[in-house]
Amino acid sequence: MKTKNNILNKTKANQMSFLSVLTGFLILLIMNLVGCKKDDTSTVSGDLQVVPREAAYAGCYPLVGTSQTGIWDATGNSISASATNDAFYGQDAQFTHTEPVYTKSSDGLTVKDEVSGLTWQKSYEKPSFGGMYYWASTQTVVDNLNKQNYGGYNDWRVPTIKELYSLWNGSVGWPWIDTKYFDILYTDEQDLSHAIFWSSNKYTGVLGNISGDIPGAELAFGVNFGTGHIKAYTISVGPKHFVRCVRGNLSYGVNLFQNNNDGTISDLATGLMWQQSDNGSGIDWEHALAYAQTQKNSNYLGHNDWRLPNSKELQSLVDYTRSPYATNSANVGPAINSMFTCTAITNAGGKADYPFYWTSTSAIPNANGTYANAWHVAFGLADNGSGEDLHGAGAVRFDRKTLGTGTEEVGGLNYVRLVRTIK
Repeated sequence: MKTKNNILNKTKANQMSFLSVLTGFLILLIMNLVGCKKDDTSTVSGDLQVVPREAAYAGCYPLVGTSQTGIWDATGNSISASATNDAFYGQDAQFTHTEPVYTKSSDGLTVKDEVSGLTWQKSYEKPSFGGMYYWASTQTVVDNLNKQNYGGYNDWRVPTIKELYSLWNGSVGWPWIDTKYFDILYTDEQDLSHAIFWSSNKYTGVLGNISGDIPGAELAFGVNFGTGHIKAYTISVGPKHFVRCVRGNLSYGVNLFQNNNDGTISDLATGLMWQQSDNGSGIDWEHALAYAQTQKNSNYLGHNDWRLPNSKELQSLVDYTRSPYATNSANVGPAINSMFTCTAITNAGGKADYPFYWTSTSAIPNANGTYANAWHVAFGLADNGSGEDLHGAGAVRFDRKTLGTGTEEVGGLNYVRLVRTIK
């Protein structure tokens, strides 16, 4: 009887196995007939295929430093400010950050960032060869690279805005990328100011009622490696932009927040601890640096190593699924995880909004400019000075360090959220 049962069980198992194989064959046959092969990465809808991210884990999002080495005052003069209580102490260059480590491939086609685990195209399609695209059309670049097994890989994708900004390099500026490893093609400063590269992040809001533009136009984020900005650009009207594809580390840029229930939030993915609230008022850049020193000296929230974050550190906090006027009500709010609190403000146009926040990283408005500006990050609307959304929540722009000096984009008085390294 036992033998008979074994034979029956094996017969049933074989039948099930045969049915499973037959079902799989029929599914593949149907997919082939309708032109949807399993390994076909071509776009069907005409929209960008955004690659799903993988779950965050501790250390998955190592931030590459900005490589900025200079120290400047409010008018762009080079200074020392070596003592912790000196005016303008606490700038980007005065703290230790992880430097980029790049490795070029032997075929010269790709560059691997050994810190982030991301592999990049060294160059990109030249404009004369049709290398500028609307956002959705960037999928054709990905498809072509993968079909030709570019650089020996077939898993290329359009980078997220956090992946793309990891390449940002502030050692010189104009261009804001390491040209020893990555190509930037331009003829003059005006041409360089249009060196804009698409990310895969579509903006959750739309363009405001800006003079000369189309109100309500859909936007997606990109990095301008000429001027250094992150801005949102119209996806299907106006100028086209470039594409530099990436592969590897699908957890890069994914945060892993932990509420410490003591006024701080840790991001285990980056290894940074943040002030849960902000400073509560707009101040100029000198006073933002001084605020960090005051909180550090007072052992604020039990720690004596607070600092003003650099541009990459602060941008790592942005939640690009959220914005104050998102078209989906579920995404309405400041562009940051809801664990954090942002002071509510009324912007220049009388709209309910959230502030810009200072970074410790200085900026120059043009190739021959002075460092009388500093980068800031918009967690509310990146408005045009009249309250209309111009560049999207999550934009990284610059402002004059002190009112009445430098070149401003808007404001001049921004808020502060402090950071420290988890030890």
